[in-house]
Amino acid sequence: MSRRFACVVALSAAVFAAAPTSAETARPNWFKALDADGSGALTLLEMHRARWGRFARLDKNRDGYLDQAELAGNQKWLARFQWYDTDGDARISIAEYEAKGRARFVIMDRNADGRVTVDEIRAMDKAQNRPAAPRTAG
Repeated sequence: MSRRFACVVALSAAVFAAAPTSAETARPNWFKALDADGSGALTLLEMHRARWGRFARLDKNRDGYLDQAELAGNQKWLARFQWYDTDGDARISIAEYEAKGRARFVIMDRNADGRVTVDEIRAMDKAQNRPAAPRTAG
């Protein structure tokens, strides 16, 4: 009987060791994609790289700015256009975009440890009384 019990314990341990933790399963795919080092938290550098890539994809004419023509059809971006365009020149520079991204990172990094976790993002969403929604960097 003790040999059988030992086998059950060993098998159970192997199954639980291979199973992802609740924190791993709770991380959405967009978060995992941004978390380049797989640490379970996003750093400012990881967020910067994601924002830079997004900006480059949206900058269709490759002039280093986003204008409303490039963002046509993207209502979410157009709705925030004025917020990003801090100098009011009718275009968003990478510097303007990055400045907003850094400010947003500081807000999301609720414990100021230089890393943003899914729990911090969810806490921010809860504090703002909005459901957790798919996110993108920026």
